[in-house]
Amino acid sequence: MKKICKKKFLSRIKNLKGFSFHIIGIACLVWFLIRVIPAPQRSQYPCQQISIPIALGYIAFWGTLFHGLSLWIRRVRFKTAAILPTIIVIFVITFTISGMVFAENYFNIDSKSDPWNPTPKEPIGTPFGMNPGRVVWIWNPDATEENLDGFWWKENNNNQTILEEMYSKGLREFTGELDDYSAWNAIFQYFNTNNDRGNRGYQTGEKIAIKINLNNCGSPIDFINGYLKKDNDRDANPYVVKTLLDQLVNIVGIEQDDITIYDASRQIGNWFYDPFVIEFPDVHFIDNTGGASGREKVQPSSEKIYFIDGTIRTLPVCVVDADYIINMPLLKKHPINNGVTLSGKNMFGTFIEPVKDLHPYHESGQIMGNPAPQTDLFSHKHIGKKTLLYIGDGTYGTLQDHRTISKFNMYPFNDDWTNSLFFSQDPVAIDSVMYDFLHTEGPCPIEGSQNYIHQAAEPPKDTYDPENDGEFLSESLGVHEHWDTNVSIFSSDRYSGPDNNGIEFVANGETNASSSILITQPMENKLYLYGEESSFKILWKYIYSFPATLIIGNITVKAQVNNLTENIDQMKFFLDGQLQHIDEESPYKWEWNQKSFSRHLLNITASINGEDMLYAQRIVWKFQ
Repeated sequence: MKKICKKKFLSRIKNLKGFSFHIIGIACLVWFLIRVIPAPQRSQYPCQQISIPIALGYIAFWGTLFHGLSLWIRRVRFKTAAILPTIIVIFVITFTISGMVFAENYFNIDSKSDPWNPTPKEPIGTPFGMNPGRVVWIWNPDATEENLDGFWWKENNNNQTILEEMYSKGLREFTGELDDYSAWNAIFQYFNTNNDRGNRGYQTGEKIAIKINLNNCGSPIDFINGYLKKDNDRDANPYVVKTLLDQLVNIVGIEQDDITIYDASRQIGNWFYDPFVIEFPDVHFIDNTGGASGREKVQPSSEKIYFIDGTIRTLPVCVVDADYIINMPLLKKHPINNGVTLSGKNMFGTFIEPVKDLHPYHESGQIMGNPAPQTDLFSHKHIGKKTLLYIGDGTYGTLQDHRTISKFNMYPFNDDWTNSLFFSQDPVAIDSVMYDFLHTEGPCPIEGSQNYIHQAAEPPKDTYDPENDGEFLSESLGVHEHWDTNVSIFSSDRYSGPDNNGIEFVANGETNASSSILITQPMENKLYLYGEESSFKILWKYIYSFPATLIIGNITVKAQVNNLTENIDQMKFFLDGQLQHIDEESPYKWEWNQKSFSRHLLNITASINGEDMLYAQRIVWKFQ
C-alpha cells in the first residue's frame, strides 16, 4: 500500500504542475510589480490580464494557508518550536501538491486557436494600384544576422547595404521601371492621377507622413523611461525606415523638413531615433509626448474619424497636412484573440486619443461578417485614401504575440529570421499575403482575424462612413485571397494572378534559397516539461521567449525536411557527437529518455545516397 501511495505521489510531482504553480505565481507577481506599479495603465495590457489573476490567486493561496497556520501556532504556542522544521517541510510538500489544483485551473488552458484551412485561390474584391493587386515580396537571408549579438535593432544585426538592395529590387519589381527614380515617379504619378491631381510626379513642398509601428514603446505615464528603455520587443526597424528616408531624400529629392515619421499613440525611443540624427537631422519625428530631444509632440487637428461603434477620434495635424502617407506595417501576430497586426491595425496609432477604447470594436471585428475598425481606417480620406504606398517590414516576424521575434521554419526561411520586405499599393492584397505567411508558419490565427480583410475587399452596403458625411463606402478597397501551398512559394501561380482577378504575387530571392533539415522539437529558447511546451507558455507568450532551450524529463526529438527533391536514406540523431538513433522513415524522431543533468549539443544529419548531406544542431539543457 505504501509503495502504491508513493508511486501516486511521485507521479503527481513528476508532472511539475505543483512546482510550476509556485514558479509561475512568483513570476507573475514580480512581473506585475515591475510593470504596473510604474505605469498603472499597463494593467489593461493582455499580458497583465493574464498575470494579475494568477498573482492574486497565488497571494490568496499563501495568505489563506499562513493565516490558518498562524492561528494553529497561537493555540499550541511554544510546543510547536521543537517540531517547526518538520512542519515547514510538510507544508511545503503539501502546498506543492495542492498547488497542482491551482495549476490545473490557471495553466492548463489551450492558448491555441482552433486550426482552420483557408480555401486557396478564391479571390474576392477588386485589385487596386498602378499594377492592380500586385504584391512584391523581396527576401534576402543576409539582411539580418542569424545569430544576434545584442538586441535585434542594433546596427550590427541589420545589413544596411542589403536592405538598400532589397528596396531597389522591390520598387523596380513593383513598378516595372529600370531605376529607382523612375519607379518612385511612376508611383507618384499613378497616385496623383487616381486622386484627380493631374498626371504628375512629386512636387517640391508637398509633405509626406510615414506611419511606423511602435506599439511596444511606452506611454505618456512612462514619460522618461519610455525614451530610455531598451529591450528586444519587435517594433519598427530603424534601418528599414532609414533606407526609406534615403530613397525619399536622395532619390526622389524630397526636403527633409517635408517628411514626418510618426506614431501618435506611442513614444519614439532613443534606440529608434538615434540612428537618424546625423544623416537626417531635419526630418520631423512626432510621438505622443514629445518628451525627448528631436521628438515633437503630436498636435490635434479639427478632423475626426467616426468609427461604426460610435467611437470618435481626432486626427493629428501631421496626418491632415500630409499630401501622401506611407504605411509601414510589421509582420506580426497580436495577442488579442490570436489575431494579426498588419497594415490595418498599424493605423491605430494615427489618432490622438487612447487606442484602448477601440479594443471592444476591434474584438467584435474579429467575428466573420462584423464591421471592423481597420476598414474604417482604410477608407478615411486622410488615412487610407492618402496612402501612397504600403511597405511591409518583415525583417523579423513574430508568431506568438506582437513583441517577441521568432525564427520561421517554413521554406525558404529554414529556422532563420524572415528577412523580408513587401511592396504594394493594394492594402487588402498586401495584408492578405503577409497574413498567409503568418498563417502558414503557425500557430494559426483565428479565422476571424482576417475578417477586416474581407470587409475591405467587399464592404457591406451603408456601413462605413468614417468622415460622418453621409457618403458610405461603396467600392472595394482591394483584392483578398489565400495562397495555394501546393505551389512553390517563389511562383506567381501561388495566387490567382491578374488574369483571374486575383493577387499578382511577385517573389524575389529564390537564388538565395536552399534545402534544409530542421529540428522542430525542441525549439530554440523554449521550456519543455516531460515532452510538452511548459505551462509557462501562456505567460511567456506575452513576455519574452525562454532564455535557453531547457528540457525537464523525457522528450521526443523531431526533425523535418524543407524543399528536398531527393529521397533521404536515413536521419541520424547525435548527442554530444555520439550516435543515438537512426530513423529511415518520416516523420523523423527519437525518444530521448536517458538520464541527464547538464548541457548538450544535439545534432541531426540527413544521409542521401549514402552521404551525410544536411545538418542541423541545437544547444540544449536537460534535467531528469
